[in-house]
Amino acid sequence: MSLAQALLKKVPQYTRNERHMRAVLQHGTPHKLANLARAEIERKLHRIVCKSNPYLLIIDPCNFCNLRCPLCPTGLNDLGRPQSMLSLAHFKKYFDPLAENLFEAYMHNWGESMLNKEVFSMIRHAQDSNVGTNLSSNFVRVTSDDMDRLLDSGLEYLVISLDGTSPDTYSQYRINGDYDKVIENLTTFIQRRNARKQKTPVIEWQFIVMKQNEHQIAEAEVLAKKIGVDLLRFIPVGMPYEFKNRKETADKWYPSSVQGRVESDHSEQQFGQANKPSPCFYLYRSMVVNADGGVSPCCVVYRKNRDFADLSTMDTIAINTVWNNEKYRSARSLFSKEEVPGRRATVCDGCDLFAHHHSKARIEKPIPPLVTIN
Repeated sequence: MSLAQALLKKVPQYTRNERHMRAVLQHGTPHKLANLARAEIERKLHRIVCKSNPYLLIIDPCNFCNLRCPLCPTGLNDLGRPQSMLSLAHFKKYFDPLAENLFEAYMHNWGESMLNKEVFSMIRHAQDSNVGTNLSSNFVRVTSDDMDRLLDSGLEYLVISLDGTSPDTYSQYRINGDYDKVIENLTTFIQRRNARKQKTPVIEWQFIVMKQNEHQIAEAEVLAKKIGVDLLRFIPVGMPYEFKNRKETADKWYPSSVQGRVESDHSEQQFGQANKPSPCFYLYRSMVVNADGGVSPCCVVYRKNRDFADLSTMDTIAINTVWNNEKYRSARSLFSKEEVPGRRATVCDGCDLFAHHHSKARIEKPIPPLVTIN
């Protein structure tokens, strides 16, 4: 239990420092390092207009999924965004203007990325552009050819979502999933990687600790060694940012014997960063691009009417212009004593993951549907 407890109490949970450091060392250039330093300085200084550019990219190859997980807006068919597949041509259109500053590209967000068979070419394009790649998958619908193409793509880090050590516990959350198939696919993939004597992708088993599987933590540690994953990572269950009935949902899913990042009102367990006294790092480090080209302010926000930009409508993408548009400036101003003339309300006004400057009023959650985002 000690491993799980240590991981579940770590803040922020979604940080993987070793992986990020490897990406900086492997893909860093003088230009990228200078941009990173400038971005971090601008964040510390609470800059509203940034001269730096994002150095991490979160880009969704698709927002379709074969599972129906009850705490996922995709599984609930509540994304508030049309479902689409990102083409390789559009991936290059969105990726290439950012590439000179990127250390990593996250090839996932709200869908099962491997349903898009062009994802392998996207990964290869990023790797050939000196940008590290990582991908998350439920690993249910994975063919033999998919495994070979994934190994050939140059992918550096693979996260497998597997929440339980038995079909019964797994299927309670991963609806339409197949526990035995995931174990078979994962075992086969590791064997193929090792037979090729490849060091990548590094394979992480991500185990979301919930009420129905918390008793299997010790079993997962044993099984992880048997299968041969490189890392077993326990994370606490969370719920969508604009989810309703939060107390009822928390009572059903949140673990009772393992303490993680739980607030007294069950409001912010998913990140454990409520009122963190620093500017939101997404607004300085990461650009989040959906499969339809819509730009979300962070990976937590998913509805289209919350977007900060639409790259699909732009013939030429000037990243610094997008990065400093009215909505980004308005959002960053929440953490600054400075005022932006004509500041617009965005979805960030209702976020309490980070502490806004005391001069800025906070919109109480849930965010009203009348928030001005056109």
